[in-house]
Amino acid sequence: MSAILRAELSAGGRTATLGGTSFSKDGLLVTEDGMDGWYSTPDAKVSSTEMETGDGAHAVRASDVLYSARTVTVNWAASGASRADVIAAANRLLALAHQIVRVRVADSTSDTFCEGYAQVESEPEWREELMTGTLTLVCPDPRRLSTSVRRVQLMPTVGDMGAGLDYGSGGKGLAYPVGYGKVATDARNVATVENRGTSTAYPVITVNGSFPNGVRIDCGQLSLAYSQPVGAVPLVLDCRTRTANVGGTDVTRHLTSRGFPTVPAGGSATLSLQSAGSGWVTVECRDTYI
Repeated sequence: MSAILRAELSAGGRTATLGGTSFSKDGLLVTEDGMDGWYSTPDAKVSSTEMETGDGAHAVRASDVLYSARTVTVNWAASGASRADVIAAANRLLALAHQIVRVRVADSTSDTFCEGYAQVESEPEWREELMTGTLTLVCPDPRRLSTSVRRVQLMPTVGDMGAGLDYGSGGKGLAYPVGYGKVATDARNVATVENRGTSTAYPVITVNGSFPNGVRIDCGQLSLAYSQPVGAVPLVLDCRTRTANVGGTDVTRHLTSRGFPTVPAGGSATLSLQSAGSGWVTVECRDTYI
């Protein structure tokens, strides 16, 4: 039997749930043939050139090891007390046509999803209380992402960065205890995000105003900077597509530095907000698999 506990297919506000060991309330089941392409890497998009005077092929760089879209095949069954119930269950899958579908699979401690377009096929054999078939989902982005999201918040440096030490009137010396100000003692502008998956994760960064002079976020040697004011409408920075968006409008042209941060497989990344303002920045990251 399939070890899958639950598979959910959702699009357009509708969800069809397939049970893993028994039929769900929607009358659907992932059969014992299971799912193909879920725990596999997609086809590799790697080309190699054979050596003319030696054994094997020329070396391939790790950065050139890329993958095609993910194709997932779900073997399903629909059941009901009557033929009408069986058809109603099958129609829950057919309703996914013409839409981008999210398939979520909860399997033991794993709970991940992909998104793509669906094709539904049913077997020609007629049975009054049962229908079987396959659902094929093609996901342009081959990564499986954790359903749960890790979220951290960065607060801005307050006001300016300070004016140095004050020796008092007449330069008579420091007054103790020395106060270094809020900026030096408040690390709320720094946060670390984790990725417990097996492939590089690409965070989504949302900047909520006000940042009248734009915003800059550093991560190691990388710097991501946006030159325009950020106000009531949030700025969304997508590290996978390397784009900036405000209210549905692409504003990538206003990026003056494009060091989009990534989080390595099984690792972490520390981000710091280097801009003054009264808003905040939210960084979301999901465990990522391929």
